[in-house]
Amino acid sequence: MLNGRWKKILLALGVSLAIGSLAGGCALRKEPLETESETETETESETETETESESETELETEIGYTSQDGSIRITLPDSTWQVTQDADEMRVFSSGSEAMINIVHASGQTAMNSLSLAESEEELNESLSGQYSDEDAYEIMNFEHLSSATLNTYEYVVKYNSTNMWAYAVTYGIVAQNEAYVITGTVTDDNEVLLQAVQKAVESFTVLNNSAFTAMPGSTTASTNQSESQTQSESNASASAELQSLTEYGTSTTLYASDNVNIRLEPGTDAGILGSLAPGDSVTVTGETSQWFRVNINGNVGYISKAYLVNTQPSTSQTDAQQSETVSDATMQNAEYNSFVDYGTSYTYYTTTDVNLRSAPGTDSSVVNSVGSGTALTVVGETDNWYVAVVNGQRTYISKSYVSTTNPGTGTQTPSETDANTGGDTGSGTDNTGSGTGTDGSTGTGGSTNTGVLSGTVTSSSANTIVIAGDDGNTYSINTSDASISTTDGLYDGLYISANIDYSNTLPNGDLYATSVSGY
Repeated sequence: MLNGRWKKILLALGVSLAIGSLAGGCALRKEPLETESETETETESETETETESESETELETEIGYTSQDGSIRITLPDSTWQVTQDADEMRVFSSGSEAMINIVHASGQTAMNSLSLAESEEELNESLSGQYSDEDAYEIMNFEHLSSATLNTYEYVVKYNSTNMWAYAVTYGIVAQNEAYVITGTVTDDNEVLLQAVQKAVESFTVLNNSAFTAMPGSTTASTNQSESQTQSESNASASAELQSLTEYGTSTTLYASDNVNIRLEPGTDAGILGSLAPGDSVTVTGETSQWFRVNINGNVGYISKAYLVNTQPSTSQTDAQQSETVSDATMQNAEYNSFVDYGTSYTYYTTTDVNLRSAPGTDSSVVNSVGSGTALTVVGETDNWYVAVVNGQRTYISKSYVSTTNPGTGTQTPSETDANTGGDTGSGTDNTGSGTGTDGSTGTGGSTNTGVLSGTVTSSSANTIVIAGDDGNTYSINTSDASISTTDGLYDGLYISANIDYSNTLPNGDLYATSVSGY
């Protein structure tokens, strides 16, 4: 048995999950399905040398996602799914409030001891029966265990009949000697179609560039995994070779799609898809490699095979309105997240006009706040087209088009770094030695660090994250991976805590970074 602590919670981010990863879940891994039909059409037999089978009359609707560190890959059902956390130990994907998938990575004996995963149907049933007195409250729809010389996999699907939290939960775990992945998924409503989509996404989960997970149980699976690893390596090498031949134009030109074609994140047919073009669609070209054009799509860099762009616009072009919808908002937003750079400190920038602060890097995301021209912002990082500003302890996004290093009201240039900016977006202090209280109610000591204190009640927790209902009425997600914990029984739902926060280390997913946590 990996662990007897079934109260360990795997699903986080605002939902209090009292049953750990047994309630989350996923289906047993199967090989990722090819979702894109790309039948090659050679329009220029003498010049077309690439092997891309990309006539692409049928474009994929599923969204392939590779983690920022390149360690795992999963295919999400469609563009409604958002990436809300991408850290090695926890990755979270959600489709609004309807469904959620999260991936927990345990590495090392300590993390393995904390992992919650049923190794038999009897063990699963025993845990569930201990939580639900009514035997009709749940139904174990299937359980499967496979093993090889080095790996064990576990799959189970549970249907819940008397809980208002979710209707289905699927679980899939891959366990090596000192390392494991547990993929969990939940579906809120009794929706079998959505369940199948979530299950299919979970089945697509693949570990990349890790020999410990190469030989999956079953000879066919193991062989296929080895082939996938080799293909991935060859694909990366091919893309790198293409990029070495890149020539930047120094200006831009407009070309047109001669057929249905995908826009790739890298110059290779196995690269992720940024969007697509239909025959006649125009695109801005900024450079080229030996086989690919580099293009600009609403500020994002992509690549299109040279075989599918021409100088003259075909007569079957789409309207401008249709073209603007080619790349989905969700795809664009994911591209922005993937380009995130954390400054490691904070800078003071100024708004140049009245502008909205948004919850995500995209104009379709919700508005967190609105500020006037000349407002000072504490900026801690950036994506390709957005700055990341911390306001009242909350991570927000503002378009770079409306931000300047100079205060438009005074013409004063911003200092290279904020001085005593404590407790969130605003605070009081004197030079680099003062102390102050932020607008979110936190307090801290001045200096080039940006610190404060948050107090509130824990509403959910996982291995390295707690969510609290703050005393100021706001909800905060706090990373505790490196924090000193001073409580009697650890961190659990309902515990009142006080956390020292280092705002300068706010994580890319928006979680605040705690240096210490005390419980009462």
